Amino acid sequence: MLELTKIILFKECLLPLYSHMIQTVRDEGIGYETAKFCVQWGKEFPADENEGILFYGRANNSWVTSSDSVDELFAEGGEECIFARENQMEWMEDDETESGYRPSRSALIRTMRNVACEYYDDWSSYVAWSNLYKVAPWEGGNPNDELCDAEYEDCVEIMREEIAFLSPRVVVMLTGYHWAKDFLVPMNGGRDPECIDKETWGDYEAWAYRIGGRLIIVSEHPQGKPEATHAEAIVNLIERNSNN
Repeated sequence: MLELTKIILFKECLLPLYSHMIQTVRDEGIGYETAKFCVQWGKEFPADENEGILFYGRANNSWVTSSDSVDELFAEGGEECIFARENQMEWMEDDETESGYRPSRSALIRTMRNVACEYYDDWSSYVAWSNLYKVAPWEGGNPNDELCDAEYEDCVEIMREEIAFLSPRVVVMLTGYHWAKDFLVPMNGGRDPECIDKETWGDYEAWAYRIGGRLIIVSEHPQGKPEATHAEAIVNLIERNSNN
């Protein structure tokens, strides 16, 4: 379980990044309602360094609030709060949430579960989940180029803080390489990362990289793809490379 002091320091690091990101998006004149997302972690996410699994998607719609107020977004216990929420990850195991959402309908959540269950019985309590882009259209769809460009630099820095805070053993990016590359390159000192291993699953491939001593796996977004073989490919890459 992560220590409260560490969580507070993490929050202090995020506040100026979110403030700048949201202001930059507003300055660009994005003319539609947007959702704001923050990394979520299970209540038993390991406190030790290089433990646990951090998953990434691309972006998230209709997440909690469309507020542009950083004070509201990070207000402990507030209705608009997106940081350190109660039941951050455990809702993924519910049949249906209070809002009527069914987690089992999400290919991303099912794939996260299929991978994490290889390592944890109470899987959602021991993993974390984030998205590359923290601001996304409220109604649906990935951020377009205009929105991605407006938030990109802050999202890169937020990812650095997320990985430093959680110190996961493995980062799994279920985004496709095209989306992941823009984040891997700055993490790797401005250079394209070198693939150290790959696994074929159906018509697709998953790739393994080591950046800053950490194992990072990049695979496709799971929607509409074979989920059992996808999870097996990711687990195989973890098993072959996590102790190297």
